[in-house]
Amino acid sequence: MTKVTRAMAVVGLLLVTLLADVAMTQQPAAPTAKPDEGMPITDATVLKACGTCHRPDDQGQMSRISFQRKTPEGWQSTIQRMAALNGLSIDPQTARQVVKYLSNHLGLAPEEAKPAAWEAERRLIDYKYTASADAEFACIQCHSMGRVISQRRTRSEWDLLIAMHRGWYPLVDNQVFRRNGPPPRDPLPDDRPRDLRHPVEKAIDHLARTFPLKTPEWTAWSATMRPARLDGTWTLSGWDLGKGAVYGTVRITADPAAPDEFTTAISYRVARTGETITRTGRGLVYTGFQWRGRSTTAAGADSAMREVMFVDRDWRQIEGRWFMGGYDEVGLDVRLERIHTETRVLGTDRTALKQGGAGQELKIYGANLPAGLRPADIDLGPGLTISRIVSITPDVATAAVDVAATASLGARDLFVAGASKPKAVVVFDRVDAIKVKPDWAMARVGGATFPKMLAQFEAWAFHNGADGRPDTADDLNLGLVDAAWSMEEYAATYGDDDIKHVGTLDAVTGRFTPNVDGPNPVRKGSRNNIGDVWVVAKYTTGATPAATVRARTHLLVTVPLYMRFDPTVGGQ
Repeated sequence: MTKVTRAMAVVGLLLVTLLADVAMTQQPAAPTAKPDEGMPITDATVLKACGTCHRPDDQGQMSRISFQRKTPEGWQSTIQRMAALNGLSIDPQTARQVVKYLSNHLGLAPEEAKPAAWEAERRLIDYKYTASADAEFACIQCHSMGRVISQRRTRSEWDLLIAMHRGWYPLVDNQVFRRNGPPPRDPLPDDRPRDLRHPVEKAIDHLARTFPLKTPEWTAWSATMRPARLDGTWTLSGWDLGKGAVYGTVRITADPAAPDEFTTAISYRVARTGETITRTGRGLVYTGFQWRGRSTTAAGADSAMREVMFVDRDWRQIEGRWFMGGYDEVGLDVRLERIHTETRVLGTDRTALKQGGAGQELKIYGANLPAGLRPADIDLGPGLTISRIVSITPDVATAAVDVAATASLGARDLFVAGASKPKAVVVFDRVDAIKVKPDWAMARVGGATFPKMLAQFEAWAFHNGADGRPDTADDLNLGLVDAAWSMEEYAATYGDDDIKHVGTLDAVTGRFTPNVDGPNPVRKGSRNNIGDVWVVAKYTTGATPAATVRARTHLLVTVPLYMRFDPTVGGQ
């Protein structure tokens, strides 16, 4: 046998082996499916703006567009991507009309949108998608799973989405889409054959089954969907990270020319300090339940907050988040409830009253509080007596409370003129410990080229409860306390100097501001201003003799977010 013949034989053997491997990884061909049925587009603005590339068929279905459903943010990102990568020329007013139509007619039902609400609300959470490890692995290497589960597509559209990723980001195949190394050949323990498909193939199958274009939820919601009637006065209860509870009112006024658009007049107080904030803004409700708005204070654009909220089906409650900043970490959790003339109790300025203390002033925030409020109209339970009403306005009453030395420790419900607030205050005799929240935090350097990502910390006081042991089920949460903040070195390497370079921590507010991005010539090796530190809170309990308790949490200060798939940075 000649060298050429031997070489041809080797090539032939390799080719046979390769074809055998390919055959093992391929699944039997599925029967030919009928063409996907999409949703017709009838809006003239959408047809004109998008029809050049996405031509409608004889049923009014526009290619690609008619075969997917998204949140308002999803459609907005699509338009931005078309403008950035495909040369779309569209003015802002037309873009808003397109987003509005597509969100209303190719949007999500409440049951579909709620599981991914944290994505639109820009919450910094650790989210675990448990329905499919393959789908999660294939998607979260580059962006959050929230972006995926807030979409609905036909099977062919999920295939095209993967093709788009491969076209724009060719490395994605080697990174996550394809299996690395040869396929396993041994069967499973129960002798079933292994699924030898690549991770992305398994992911597509899961996504197509779990998030199809047409669902019972969307069919039911789209049949009854209508503009939400939100005109009126709403109470506001919320939490401003670092400041604590906020209470106030929101006046929502409908636009006569557009029933799904509104103006807002907002006024609320920080409960612990009495600081008053007034904001005005505008909002729009997509798909009958998705509020998207923006409001500012008298300070103007620098105070702008984006509003992402969800309207309940009964039009009596609205919940969500208001946020600002390059990374959206600064903001409020809010809850609005419709109110008319009834008395409503929202909360109190302090969440704990000392056992045996007389004349402890308690501010009660609410709405429509009666002008003739008497001490007898306020009830905090056995051992707590309202000695007098210090002051009263329709939205805040100040009462002097005497707490008996024998009053039982624990949470108390508050009743005011027929209205109530469960577990409004806690009776305690001492502070045993404090805890720093969050349990850990991450910040990002920036300011020169990339935006900074801040970190906000809070100190919470605790009583060990009846068993006298910390961190057990009967511990009493006494609420937010004013602590003195500082940083300590988190020793990770020899000669660690992170505390000198990562940024500054406000000693009073507990807000961390990272240093600038880029190499620091002052630092050894011109390292970036990144590292690990402990954030420490110290609190003087007020006991006799005075005692100080402390707690700490880990802060990681890391690099900017260089790759951001969401083009709406900086609140734009």
